[in-house]
Amino acid sequence: LTDLHAEVASLNNKLDNISRRLNASERRIGDVEYRVDYLENTLSEVHRLKEKCDDLENRARRSNLRLVGLPEGTEGRDPISFLEKFLVEVLGEDTFLGRIEIERAHRVLRPRPKEGEKPRIIIFKLLRFPDKVRILRRARELGQLTYKNQKMIFFPDISVDLQARRREFTESLQLSFSLLHPAKLRVSLKDGLKFFIDPEEAVEFLKRLPGPTPPSEAGSSS
Repeated sequence: LTDLHAEVASLNNKLDNISRRLNASERRIGDVEYRVDYLENTLSEVHRLKEKCDDLENRARRSNLRLVGLPEGTEGRDPISFLEKFLVEVLGEDTFLGRIEIERAHRVLRPRPKEGEKPRIIIFKLLRFPDKVRILRRARELGQLTYKNQKMIFFPDISVDLQARRREFTESLQLSFSLLHPAKLRVSLKDGLKFFIDPEEAVEFLKRLPGPTPPSEAGSSS
């Protein structure tokens, strides 16, 4: 009996130790769950704020355009005056209702390219947003634009994050399409328009279409 009592006492001690360790583990797990929940909420808030900042950045660039291909130094020391005349010359006077006005204009902030390298992009802000719409629409109507035998292209000025989101569509879809602001794909099908915000969802949907991929609206950004 003495030996049995000793064994039982030993087992009780072990059980007590196990119980204490389990209680400690439960408390630590509870703390970890609380911290994980807090971090998830924080990350969700950070993601929401990041999207909001990106939206604000793109709204601030709403009247901006990027001009690609203009030879370095063509604009001289007064890029604003040059661009106001350049836009009328390239796109035509009937493109604008009145005098076009530009608030700011500058080359992108990077070192001046060497001889033979591509010229830096020019970013300019229009005083009136409708002028931006007219420029993009007229550029699409005219097709390839040239100035002094150099090809010119106009693009909306958008944030890096939004460029990446739009690039997901252009790299994953081998068809013509329209991109709506900020990054929504519009495809014209026989039964009407279809919109996508997820590139993978768009690819999967188009794979399920019978026959060849139906034509869509001409590719554009708006």
